[in-house]
Amino acid sequence: MKKLKFNLKPVAAAVGATALTLASGAVMAQEAIDLTAITSAFSASDVITAVMAVAGVLAAIYATMTAARMALRWIRGG
Repeated sequence: MKKLKFNLKPVAAAVGATALTLASGAVMAQEAIDLTAITSAFSASDVITAVMAVAGVLAAIYATMTAARMALRWIRGG
């Protein structure tokens, strides 16, 4: 049985590079950018909730894969 491997590093690098490109383009367009409207729109608890939701989804996927792997081992008798 082949193990599934998830590598999120290329995706994170691409997202980071895109964000950096957009940010540098915006900085070049204007000298001073006022981000208070954006930063005041959410609080730290909103960010923590979002991060924990993503972590919960990833944990559920991992648990499902582990359970399926265990069930296949039981069926095969190994």
